[in-house]
Amino acid sequence: MDSPDSTSDLSRGASAARSHLERGFRFEQAGTLDRALESYREALVADATTSEQAEAHLRIARVHRTRAEWESSRAESTEAVRLATQAGDQDLAAEAMNVEIGALQHQGQYDEADALGQSAIGLARSARVRGITLQNLGRGAAEQRNFERSDSFFAQSIDAFRAANYEIGLAIALVNAAKSALDQGHADRSVEIGREAIAVARRLNALDVLLSAVQNQAAAFVALHEVESAELLLTEALGHFTSARNPVRQAECLEVMGQMSELKKDVETAARCYARANDLATQAGDLPLIGRLTTRLALLGGSGGASSKPKDS
Repeated sequence: MDSPDSTSDLSRGASAARSHLERGFRFEQAGTLDRALESYREALVADATTSEQAEAHLRIARVHRTRAEWESSRAESTEAVRLATQAGDQDLAAEAMNVEIGALQHQGQYDEADALGQSAIGLARSARVRGITLQNLGRGAAEQRNFERSDSFFAQSIDAFRAANYEIGLAIALVNAAKSALDQGHADRSVEIGREAIAVARRLNALDVLLSAVQNQAAAFVALHEVESAELLLTEALGHFTSARNPVRQAECLEVMGQMSELKKDVETAARCYARANDLATQAGDLPLIGRLTTRLALLGGSGGASSKPKDS
């Protein structure tokens, strides 16, 4: 997952736009995305500075990305980059680029995402934004199974987040490191890293990050054939991502549920889980996830009723 920006308690002297931005961030982290969008849009009409306008567009782009609304996300992130550049804030421009990097990766456009990441690294001025960019470059490398490169990026990003005292970024870095460990076949290591990620996210009350960590932890337990532990975690994660209308995370949870069903030798239920997950992934246009689910369905010996066309949300 990609790193959001930081937030703090509202201060008495905060501008109206800043107050809306911080309120929206709390809604976003809770998965209440409609309320988050409302707050971010209120920031735009609250006598915001150019930098605050750029930040509002960045955050709106991030919400659209969470909902797999790629074109809307790209339009908002492009506007954020334009406004940040106009304000002379290279760090903010680099952060806005990172929203687009994440969206491109979900669409399987890794070369374009990597090129944009290299541009963002050149603009990043703070340890926090450098860490965000390194984290996204690591995620792209991991998705392409270039684990030597991804591990290097993840380690550098964690160092940058620690230097910046950016704890949400650190939690997300741990989530991605846990997923990478699992993808490399190190389920025990994934569980160990996942426990730290969950502890940090819980302490920060960062619900969306917490449930992403929980989802990854469930997948690691499935790999260890600890089905009961995985089931308890997945129920919580799927409920959150369904409420937040996050189709990619819903599909990923259903994929893990399908794996659990396969362990139980319940092929019919596994096929239904993969088919529903494939519908959601197709609706979202997440090409890497679609490819993975298509392979799982094929290995079960049939389509399981999966639709090849997007459905309305």
